[in-house]
Amino acid sequence: MGLYDYDFCHNLLYGGWDSGIINNLKDARDEIKQNFKDMDLENASVGEDMGAIVDEMVAELDRLIGEIESVHFR
Repeated sequence: MGLYDYDFCHNLLYGGWDSGIINNLKDARDEIKQNFKDMDLENASVGEDMGAIVDEMVAELDRLIGEIESVHFR
């Protein structure tokens, strides 16, 4: 039996070691959004610029999560 069987790969992505890669990426995405909400931005243009950056970061994490979830193991 090989080391990289279905159970090993599934646990690596979804659980086991430090909650799995997918959960860690989702946590990072949620923390980025929460940190932005917690910012006290008095300058509206800075807020808009930061909002655009945060939106792109969140979108990139969503794409990465989707790409990882599209991989299927036997």
